Amino acid sequence: MMFGLPESENEDLSEKISEVFQQLEEKPRFDATRLGKSKSEKARPVKVILSSSTVAQQLLLKSRNLRESEKYKSVFLSPNRTAEERVKHRELVVELKRRTAEEPQRKHFIKLKAGEVVSMG
Repeated sequence: MMFGLPESENEDLSEKISEVFQQLEEKPRFDATRLGKSKSEKARPVKVILSSSTVAQQLLLKSRNLRESEKYKSVFLSPNRTAEERVKHRELVVELKRRTAEEPQRKHFIKLKAGEVVSMG
């Protein structure tokens, strides 16, 4: 899933996504569609279907580099999660924010595979 990609009328979605992937130094084969109804105030998310899960993992790992790009700093990638996974992830983010507020001197992060928030330092 790709979020924050600006939307325009008569856009060439494949070209826009290819530019984002170029920024990540990747050129995968993909299919993409915008989800939901068009609303002028907010860009719709984009569902990107890639040729393999390995390619998807590479892109997700490199997606942090988009923050450093002026053009794509508002674009981020996320795995396509089920409703249950989204609820669990949301709970982890709330826990992460709570711990960060309570203990700002420590480092906190989410271990997705373990499904837990970890604190260090």
